Amino acid sequence: MWHTTKIFLLILFFLSLNVFSSFSQIQVNPDQTAEILAQKLAGQGITITNPFLNCPEKASGTFNTINSNLGLDSGIVLTTGRAKTEGINYGINGLSSWLASNNNNAPGDPDLNTLARGTTLDACILEFNVIANSNSLNFKYIFSSEEYINSVCGPYNDAFAFFISGPGIATYDNLAIVPGTNIPVTINSINNGVPGRLGSMSNCSAMGPGSPFTSYYIDNSSGQSLTHQGFTQVLQASHSVIPCASYHLKITIADAGDGLYDSGVFLAAGSLSSVNYTVNAIPQPTPDTSFPYCIKGCLPGKFIVKRSIPQSQSQTIKYTTSGTATAGLDYIALIDSVLIPAYDSQAIITVTGLPTAINGPKTLNITLFAPYSCNGAANRIDSASMVIYDSVYVTILTPDTVICANDSVQLRLDGSDIYTYNWLPPTSINNTNIKNPIVYPSQNTTYYVNVSVPGTSCPLKIKNIKISTKLTPTVNIATDTSVCFNSNLQLFATTTQNNLYYSYLWIGPNGFNSTLEYPLLNHVNALSKGIYTFYTKIDTNGCIGKGSINVNINITDTPQVVNPTIFCIGDGNKTITAIGDNLLWYQAVNDTTTITEPIIETNAIAQYEYFVSQRKDVCESPKSEIVVEVKKCCDGVIFIPTAFTPNNDGRNDKFEVLDHYGYFIKSFLVFNRWGQLVYNLPDGVWDGRFGGANAEVGVYSYLITLGCIRGGEVVKKGEVTLIR
Repeated sequence: MWHTTKIFLLILFFLSLNVFSSFSQIQVNPDQTAEILAQKLAGQGITITNPFLNCPEKASGTFNTINSNLGLDSGIVLTTGRAKTEGINYGINGLSSWLASNNNNAPGDPDLNTLARGTTLDACILEFNVIANSNSLNFKYIFSSEEYINSVCGPYNDAFAFFISGPGIATYDNLAIVPGTNIPVTINSINNGVPGRLGSMSNCSAMGPGSPFTSYYIDNSSGQSLTHQGFTQVLQASHSVIPCASYHLKITIADAGDGLYDSGVFLAAGSLSSVNYTVNAIPQPTPDTSFPYCIKGCLPGKFIVKRSIPQSQSQTIKYTTSGTATAGLDYIALIDSVLIPAYDSQAIITVTGLPTAINGPKTLNITLFAPYSCNGAANRIDSASMVIYDSVYVTILTPDTVICANDSVQLRLDGSDIYTYNWLPPTSINNTNIKNPIVYPSQNTTYYVNVSVPGTSCPLKIKNIKISTKLTPTVNIATDTSVCFNSNLQLFATTTQNNLYYSYLWIGPNGFNSTLEYPLLNHVNALSKGIYTFYTKIDTNGCIGKGSINVNINITDTPQVVNPTIFCIGDGNKTITAIGDNLLWYQAVNDTTTITEPIIETNAIAQYEYFVSQRKDVCESPKSEIVVEVKKCCDGVIFIPTAFTPNNDGRNDKFEVLDHYGYFIKSFLVFNRWGQLVYNLPDGVWDGRFGGANAEVGVYSYLITLGCIRGGEVVKKGEVTLIR
């Protein structure tokens, strides 16, 4: 039974592990050496020696996060339990619903007993010596615990500390304190402010004024990557030190009261650092150039020196200058240092250029040195550069250009967006007050740009560019026009220049194109409507002129006709009826010559075809076709048999009307002797079946109505005998 239960628990564990791995994660590499842990923590301006790790197996390691809410991406972790979840042994990484609770049965740390206000167990300690090349030591960390939430303000006040000792420190100081206080970071000093099941608010208040500090607490009761149900925000540990002196740092964490519920401390990779100093040249506002600069006599330049962490003391930073610019000639000489005020993080070095004769751009470099040197030599830490110009820096990037008249070209400048631009002349340009306008001159034009720096005494800078134009044809084309449907359209355009070699191209609706100068469109129709564009190119220089004409097609409605028109034999001569104005008659659809109105003779069966159009104003409509038929009309013989034999012998198998030309069947009804309708179909042919079976032999009556082509109808009644 126990074996089956254990297998079931293992299955549940691996299912939950798959769910965990598909979301956020904290990946842990446990049991790293003290050297690896210390160097992972070390950052800029720091030297670490003699690292030592006193920690139970599996209780420490390096980590990195994937989509975790922890707030740190990588670093080292020390725990009072297990650093990594492996198999059914839960560690610090995993779902918050998991309960790690590993008792390592290891001793505590006497230095933590006072902070925890009780006996500690399962201590994990990393120690090393550290030398900073500046006057402070700093790193970032997060404290987490399983004691959250149930044991808040209780007797199990798991604690940790960053103890520092060395020159200027009487015994040791704890860097892990609540910001702005001397209260150590513990379960009871930072939490959600709600005492747990065994807790009392007095235990939290006893930590010091303002405790508990809820603003630094993060609830992780639904966490996806950390098994602990609560942790602190990212906190910063800081302590002033004597530059280049050796200090001892002890990072320790332990359980308090019992060794069951676990706690941990995460320290950010590379965050153990001293104050870092940098220098950068400040670009002018929104520059177009990729480098900072200043302008002699009018626009100063600036370097900014920054320190990574504000300090309570001011700091003087030394620097040197170099480059092609000469102090006292190209710019006012700079002093060799800059002061960063107390509680501030930056200072400005202002470069003021001196007016000189034009001698070209000069460079000025600033090289920054560390305020302290641990090896006795000046320590170069950063550098930056700027350019000093004689005047407003602007260059026309577009070379002098030759274009066809009225073609466009964009004028491009290299200059700052803070400048004011004014282009002349103001004609044939899309905007005279932008840096990169588009021009479209019709003749040779030199464009000038006046460049100034608003709010400064910088002198006006004038640049120019010449745009030359090649001879370009000027097209004269007819105004928009309307033409009649089916008429011929002559397209016509001319150019003003003579005695040149030209190429021509017309492009129009419905895929029309022609390389003729004066193309003719025959018999235009609705698809011919639209814009026709004429291009003429001078073959010797490739310049093209163009013009367009909009052609509308006037389409007159066709006459109304009766089609087909039927006349009966013997009715005399007939005229064809068509409704319209100024009718025009044609023998064939493509004929252009009209005929007189047709007279139809009805002395014989015949069929004729004519076409008719109408003219309104000056436009003729499309042609309507009329088919004329001369037929016999209701004067033929109607034969109705008196018997039929539907035996499929091919003779007299069906009862049908043999009507003469001029009639058509309107209805055909057959009844049996009881008056029951047995056939009612429009084709007028009965095959002797009723209800899907052979009808009985006997006499049937019929009622047949025939329509007459020329009007009226004929009704026939009688009897027919069905014989088999």
